[in-house]
Amino acid sequence: MDAKKLLEALGSVTTVSGFEERGHGQVKEILAPYFDEIAPAGVAGLACISRCGKENAPLVLIDGHLDEIGLIVTDIKDDGLLTVGSLGGIDRRTLTGERFIVHANEPLFAVTVKKPYCMMNGNEQRKTPSMDDLRLFTGKTKEELTALGVKVGTTIGYEKNYFSLSDDLFFGPSLDNAAAAVAGTLAVEQLKGKERGCDIALLLSSQEESFGAGFKTGAFSLDPDEIFVVDVDLGNTPETDKNKTVTVGEGPSVALSVQTDRAMTRSVIDVAKAKEIPCQPILNVKSTGTNASAVPFLMGGIPCAVVSIPLKYMHTPAEGISMKDLENTGKLLAAYIEERYGVKEAE
Repeated sequence: MDAKKLLEALGSVTTVSGFEERGHGQVKEILAPYFDEIAPAGVAGLACISRCGKENAPLVLIDGHLDEIGLIVTDIKDDGLLTVGSLGGIDRRTLTGERFIVHANEPLFAVTVKKPYCMMNGNEQRKTPSMDDLRLFTGKTKEELTALGVKVGTTIGYEKNYFSLSDDLFFGPSLDNAAAAVAGTLAVEQLKGKERGCDIALLLSSQEESFGAGFKTGAFSLDPDEIFVVDVDLGNTPETDKNKTVTVGEGPSVALSVQTDRAMTRSVIDVAKAKEIPCQPILNVKSTGTNASAVPFLMGGIPCAVVSIPLKYMHTPAEGISMKDLENTGKLLAAYIEERYGVKEAE
């Protein structure tokens, strides 16, 4: 399995938060070789199931949200320029001069435009652009855009360009949502050919970046026995506080939080040590900033651990991860399941 190719393939699918169903067909096609079945789950989510073949087997759920940040059309001006709002926590500092794809009847390239820098005063130059200041230029008239199906409510996503800075460091948009799905798939692949005592569901949940309905409804419908919430964590960069970030290249983070199950989390860390899989325990006292926030309220509470892939430049078009961290996340998930559910080589 080529993790980088899978990551790029999933990242390239259009799954803007709240409009994930647009990409369901492509996601199913990409992941079908790795799972026994893929079916809708909850609000606009997909459950990718790997069966162990045992009746009434416990279910381990790996949540990796499907949605990506993006924009939505709020108006088409008479001159053809588009005004937009954000879907998810987009970093407005990166928007000026950025390339986007308008999801019309056919994909339309667009660039963000605003008042030229050289015509701004000092205060304007230092100001982070607001969504109200921003316009998207497609080179088409209002009439042409309308004919192509562009309207209020049309979604817009980053142009999908991926690149490597080394054999290990991989960059591009939408890694936030795609990396967790790849980690869960890696875990399932590593357990193939082995007999295990549990089913595994990779839940590609919707709306994590916006409303959060996908995980709550998807997990409820699947009724798992244990949950791994897999997401990305803030990778440190020169200007960040090391106490609030993790190091890219030193393994996935494992959250210590009131929102996570202490026994399950301890077991995950113990397995990592025993198997010599690098990981970074981190303290999230109140909130992990992930779908785990909903777990204590699901069906009386379900044991949950949060394992995250360190990521640089979150919510920008140049998010960056270490492929080693991604692969070690998959290894850690598989190792825990093997230890917990008595996986052994099939005869």
